[in-house]
Amino acid sequence: MKQPVIFLAVLLLLSATACKPTYDEVSPKTGPITEAVFASGSIEPKDAYTLTSLSDGFIVKSFVTENDLVHDGQLLFQLDNRQQNTQVKIAETNVQFAKINSDNSSPTLLQVKAQISAAKAKMLTDSVNLQRYEHLYTTNSVSKQDLDNARLNYESSSSSYKAVVENYNATADKVKQDYINTQSLLQNAEAGNQYYNLRAIGESKVYQIFKKQGDLIRKGDQVAQLGNPDSIVINLDIDEGSISKIQLGQQVLVELNTEKNKTYEARVSKVYPHFNESSQSYKVEARFIKEMPGLISGTQLQANIITNKKENTILIPRVYLIEGNKVLVRKDKKIDTTNITTGIVSDEWIEVLSGLSPTDKIAKLK
Repeated sequence: MKQPVIFLAVLLLLSATACKPTYDEVSPKTGPITEAVFASGSIEPKDAYTLTSLSDGFIVKSFVTENDLVHDGQLLFQLDNRQQNTQVKIAETNVQFAKINSDNSSPTLLQVKAQISAAKAKMLTDSVNLQRYEHLYTTNSVSKQDLDNARLNYESSSSSYKAVVENYNATADKVKQDYINTQSLLQNAEAGNQYYNLRAIGESKVYQIFKKQGDLIRKGDQVAQLGNPDSIVINLDIDEGSISKIQLGQQVLVELNTEKNKTYEARVSKVYPHFNESSQSYKVEARFIKEMPGLISGTQLQANIITNKKENTILIPRVYLIEGNKVLVRKDKKIDTTNITTGIVSDEWIEVLSGLSPTDKIAKLK
């Protein structure tokens, strides 16, 4: 009867041993830790601008390629402007005719001047005739009716003369205004012709060309990207939760998508206060520490912005932290939960400000 009892006790002991949890245990270590904010971004030229077409047409001539240095006002692309040239020639012809018509010896004004001379001659004749009839009337040589008719003739010719003079003044003003208007139309046509010549703004470097010779472009199309030839910047997108940690001068470790596993150093040079709704991020600008020749505008990249560093701190592996800033600590033969205060958190390590000592043993379930 004793053997079954002993066998049952052994089974219970083995079962209890089999259900007992097992742990991985480590001690906190002392060492440095770095806090970084991850960001994605791209390389862009400083003070970049996009050369945009102000008219429709084919690119008949392209004078530049990528990486060319260009000067202020230099012609970069020429569009087909034959139709606009026709408009300029028509406007020039209209100016020539308007100038002729506005001259004092123009046929239009000479015709009105002839009308003035005729009207003036008739008025003078009627004036003399009226004076003669007034004299004859005093000697009863003509009737009162004859005198009234002479007066009416003078008044009529005098009114006609004044009307012709006013017509001349109005005609002279009109032809002068027509001349001014045609000059304005010519200036507008010439200005419109300039829209077919795309020129550089300031001393620039050509970073990208979007349209090539022979392409049809529409008004508003982007043709090329240019920028300051002496300055390349890194544009970074930072999320809302991390922007408060970013400050000018912080170290930035950059990895270009075109050069994986190679890191370049930069510094934060500008923090923009505006939140971009479309990207849901803040914009931060950084500059490389060393000159980087051969960089291509638009190159995508990833970066880590170093926001904090500490030496000789108590560190635990990140995987040992459980929810609520707690860790499992071995005390003698028991595993208890302990609250800790954390500081910097990196990808692998967590700084412990209080709650643990380097001699403690922390645990996690296997």
